[in-house]
Amino acid sequence: MSTFDQLITRADTLIDDAVLADSIGDFINQGVSEIAGGMQSALGDTRIPPLPDLFSIGTVTTSTSAAYVAMPTTYQRNLQLAVSASGSEIDIAHSFIEFTETYPALDRSGNISEVAEQGGMLYYQGIPSAAEVVTLHFYRKPVAMVSGTSEPDGIPNHLQIALLTNFAAWKAYEFLENGIEGEMPNTVKYRTYFFEALKTLELSIPHDTRGLMLI
Repeated sequence: MSTFDQLITRADTLIDDAVLADSIGDFINQGVSEIAGGMQSALGDTRIPPLPDLFSIGTVTTSTSAAYVAMPTTYQRNLQLAVSASGSEIDIAHSFIEFTETYPALDRSGNISEVAEQGGMLYYQGIPSAAEVVTLHFYRKPVAMVSGTSEPDGIPNHLQIALLTNFAAWKAYEFLENGIEGEMPNTVKYRTYFFEALKTLELSIPHDTRGLMLI
């Protein structure tokens, strides 16, 4: 397991620029966030799958006067399962467009039979006559590293250095080499190293988890 201080030190040796020294930690946290959030896959034209260690369970309490409520503050991506207060599974719409085509006015009352996540909100139909607690399965936001002893949230131990130091170097050199005519050599080098490590990460994620990435 690598600490924040260790990752910053390693990335600093790759970048070696006093102007950006105070930004390295931000680049590293940006890398964790983008990986967890589903950046461009190294294996094809899609998003990378969710990180298994970021799977989470939370709850929301529905309104009696509106067809939506904010998702848990930790929510980042991929609503997997919704369960009613009685323990029954609630259907999740394949898309918000499909959901609003079925319920264009979002004004049906009664038991919740279907939900959809859009823009950090959970939409549901019908609207229950009494507030109801709905349990949700999803993938949460990673916790940003702040202290020197913090560790990358959700990133497998064996890939933390390869992923995060190369990501930081890639983003730093995008800034440092901006304006150079032709190819930016260090930007390309560290971006390539990062995506090689990202490919290893994707291949290490269980197939059943990868199959959920389009939900």
